[in-house]
Amino acid sequence: MGLNLDRLLGTKLFILRCLRNPRQLGAVLPTSGHVGTFLARHADVEADFPIIELGGGSGSVTRALIKSGIAPSRLYVIELDPELAAYLKKTLPDVTVIQGDAANLSSILPADIIGKVQRVISSLPMINMPPAIRRKILESCFEVMTPGGIYLQFTYAPLSSINDKIHQLKKKRLGTILRNVPPATVWQYTRDVATAGC
Repeated sequence: MGLNLDRLLGTKLFILRCLRNPRQLGAVLPTSGHVGTFLARHADVEADFPIIELGGGSGSVTRALIKSGIAPSRLYVIELDPELAAYLKKTLPDVTVIQGDAANLSSILPADIIGKVQRVISSLPMINMPPAIRRKILESCFEVMTPGGIYLQFTYAPLSSINDKIHQLKKKRLGTILRNVPPATVWQYTRDVATAGC
């Protein structure tokens, strides 16, 4: 009962924050757990490297990642909104939740995981962001990842929300989750190890 109440409160908080700043959250409802389950399949459940989740929101993706077998201790959830970050810290005590800006990962993440991250999972509404901010976030992600690291982004738009050519990335459409409102498409982005800069 307590867990369901927590999720209900999280959904309410998410909707209220969305009404205040819809462009920052990019959705009117929290993402369904089906998206998190799909993402977990591409996050290497059995490994032990740290995983960064950008835009934790009310925690639906985080919970689905954990339910799929990813150890909470591997997860570092970045949430810009102070109220949502506080909610995540309270309801997901075994996950490292950091209230901060995804464009500054190298300065807000623990120093011992920088360079060891192999997956970044993003719920950020990249399509709503100015190009300069989008660039800073992507640079920040690839800066803390291992060479060959994978950036996973889901979007509600039918096309990729990140221009792979501009950012010198390779993209791959992994699939669409129809059991989400609205349906969400997951994209994978990688950078050639020899590529410097974004």
